[in-house]
Amino acid sequence: MESHNGLDSLFTQVLDSAKEHSDFLFVLGITMFLHEPLKLWQLAQLLKWSTYDIRSALEGSLSILYVPEGGNDVIRPYHASLQDFLNDLGQSGNYFLGSATNHKPLFNTSARLILEDTDFFTKSGQGVYYAYRNWCYHLCSLINDNITSTDRTTIVALIERLSQDCGARLARLKSHKVVKMWLGKLEGVIAWAKVREQNDFDTLIEMGEQLQAYVHVRFVCQNIL
Repeated sequence: MESHNGLDSLFTQVLDSAKEHSDFLFVLGITMFLHEPLKLWQLAQLLKWSTYDIRSALEGSLSILYVPEGGNDVIRPYHASLQDFLNDLGQSGNYFLGSATNHKPLFNTSARLILEDTDFFTKSGQGVYYAYRNWCYHLCSLINDNITSTDRTTIVALIERLSQDCGARLARLKSHKVVKMWLGKLEGVIAWAKVREQNDFDTLIEMGEQLQAYVHVRFVCQNIL
């Protein structure tokens, strides 16, 4: 990977100052590892934070991150190389954003929103929509060794909840194209669980395969949404 020595020094200097806010690295990691861009107000919905709290966490990094004053734009780095810097341990050192570490809170946040989603007569917010679309992506992006017993419990609970009121939940995905994408990611989760060869994943595999078959027949073959 090409090094940008001048920018590396700038990034390090800014990060040294910005880290004084206790939530800075958490919010930075969330922002860098989103699967699809979210406007500031949508990110606030996902995290169940206020836009003010997000801005405050990133206040010390405004020379390298664009943080919109309003809620209708996305947070983004001024320099594309910031993402490369943060993903390279040799360059970023203490500010390295590892894949497992930063996909984990996004998976857990998505799982929490789905588990809490029980009122299907109301329109889902953008945070809930993101959670349904992307929980599989963030789970599959975790390093296997980083899955804890707590994570396994969450995964099983999530598959079980998705199997309940499945029609109403998949309606949150809004289109057949997205449902098909979601099915592909679910297949990846099931395949991952199978190679783990752990008895506590047997329930996950069984429920996942049942959910996969139901969704395929009802929503893909019959074109219902």
